[in-house]
Amino acid sequence: MILRKTKLPYLFLLPGIILVLVFNFIPFLDTLILSFKNAKLILPEERFAGIVNYQVILTHSRFWYSLFITLSFTFVSISLEAILGLCLGLMMNRLSPVNNLLRILILVPWTIPTVVTARMWQWIFDYNLGIANYLLQGIGIDQINWLGKPWLAFFPMIIADVWKTTPFVAIIVLAGLSAIPHEMYKASLVDGANGWQRLRYIFLPLLLPVLGVAILFRAIDAMRIFDLVYVLTGGGPGGSTETVSVYAYKLFFL
Repeated sequence: MILRKTKLPYLFLLPGIILVLVFNFIPFLDTLILSFKNAKLILPEERFAGIVNYQVILTHSRFWYSLFITLSFTFVSISLEAILGLCLGLMMNRLSPVNNLLRILILVPWTIPTVVTARMWQWIFDYNLGIANYLLQGIGIDQINWLGKPWLAFFPMIIADVWKTTPFVAIIVLAGLSAIPHEMYKASLVDGANGWQRLRYIFLPLLLPVLGVAILFRAIDAMRIFDLVYVLTGGGPGGSTETVSVYAYKLFFL
């Protein structure tokens, strides 16, 4: 009977384990095997290439630059999303009809498909018709070719990603705040703690594990970003916004 009880949890976990193996491990294994082959859509068949692909990639400056762009994009976007998500989560934690409406509005960018988001921000930063240049001209600043200059195209990419995914971090922070006992908040008021002290000594220490989970999820998504970059900039101009995923796509399909 004891043996059956110890095996019962694993039986309940078995369907989830099977799904993980089918939809994650098997595709990963297939991709790993494919990395040792010379495979392109223009080739009639796949040929075994050994470690040649890895030698080519690791000695190709374009790969290292795309890795640098990916890491830079991940660091900057996640840093901004963590700060803004924490602020929005604290704002939404206040219960009132206005904040209930705020919760709905904040979630809107997250519900929009990434391709639609990228196209929208592409129009906003358009050189001739974009509202960004229109607003700059209103304050006497000349038009800026946001998506046409290598040193500028990185910023619209960051702005678009932060606008879309910050609500995800905010919702996780809000869930973490709702789990904090209200008695701790009342006790801090009795002790005379101000807003900054409550944030520093109560909310932040208790939110760090939750915020760490949100950052982990966002880091995984940011490292494999493709659709936003491909639609917004196409990896250009001149490969200045080409992430590893976009580089791999072009290498395989083009």
